[in-house]
Amino acid sequence: MIIRLMKGLLYLFLACLLIVLLIAGTAWALTFKQVISESHDTPYLRNDIVSIDEPTTELLWEVLLMGDAGDSKLLPWHGTLAMAADIAAEKPEQTSVVMLGDNIYFFGYPNLEAEQTEYDPEQLELIDRLNAQLQIARRSGAELFLVPGNHDWYADQVDTQAQHVSAYAKEHGALVSFRPWVKDAIPFPEVAHRKGVSIIFLDTQWLITADQAGFDQTIAHLKRLIANTVREYPNNLILATAHHPIQTMGPHAQFYTSRGYAFFMALVDLFSEPDQDIHNEPYKRLIAGLNDAFTVDANVIYAAGHDHSLQIFEASSIESLTPAAGKIGPDYQLVSGAAHQNKVSGVGHNDNTLFAVSAEGLMKLSIYSEGAAVEVISSNGDLLHRQWLK
Repeated sequence: MIIRLMKGLLYLFLACLLIVLLIAGTAWALTFKQVISESHDTPYLRNDIVSIDEPTTELLWEVLLMGDAGDSKLLPWHGTLAMAADIAAEKPEQTSVVMLGDNIYFFGYPNLEAEQTEYDPEQLELIDRLNAQLQIARRSGAELFLVPGNHDWYADQVDTQAQHVSAYAKEHGALVSFRPWVKDAIPFPEVAHRKGVSIIFLDTQWLITADQAGFDQTIAHLKRLIANTVREYPNNLILATAHHPIQTMGPHAQFYTSRGYAFFMALVDLFSEPDQDIHNEPYKRLIAGLNDAFTVDANVIYAAGHDHSLQIFEASSIESLTPAAGKIGPDYQLVSGAAHQNKVSGVGHNDNTLFAVSAEGLMKLSIYSEGAAVEVISSNGDLLHRQWLK
């Protein structure tokens, strides 16, 4: 009798709690306010950007930049990846391709369960999403680098993905590598020096989740890497590549074009400790650390993905922060996270935005002695925008 009474009281309590939560949730939903904006589905160009002059010096190097390709199919081969291979094949000995993270959606490289001895068909399909990107190097002869993103780390590790890339390189004689990566060690930033450009590779997801000691250690390593690069390659452009942008005007900056998605993200913020949006504390720490490291007397461009659009930013000004006028962080920032139409999202602009569009495509950075020119290319090969970054 007592047990039945206690059960009844418990059920009554749970029912009352559910009613209270439903009432509170409904009231919160009705009062939920979030600005819903129009996206730049056609290219936005700031009105002070003028048409580009043709280069007067010879090409030193080209870098193709695209991210968030983790939904790509190998058969049939995803069109934007095939287009990238065609572009890279024009000058493979002078071209680097950098995939800017989230190389396999949704949970990264599949893990074998305890009872598994081989991958099942669904897991093999996920692995082929990575192979679709690696095939760019195999088909073009150019080198290809992959940096990790947050979805790659959702596998709880990136070792298996990095090892797959290494095995692919050996099996196919392809110039592919996963960077930065060292098994069972901090993924300190790495650099590849090429003619006219030094490409730095960062694991920003590791930085976002690192404890303070590991974070400080990694930023200190980055500063030494930059200082050494400036000293040994004083004429090189520094191109930093990572997954998470420093500036963005997409959903990861709370730029929403759908009230439903905005509401969903508000619920996520309410019931979890998110770290993937620029207003989240771990992400704010990342931005501060990167801006500090890249505020140097050198030409620096920072390229990332994460938001699924194509954006170009100039540096933020520090005039309002210090008595001395100047810039903070990289001179220019690129967001190229639209390698697959399935992931393309809305995009807006801020005072630092030079170009923005919500469309599938990639960016090509061409390095000359006189500076770097960026081209924004749609998935069907149309040139959407071209400008100097100097």
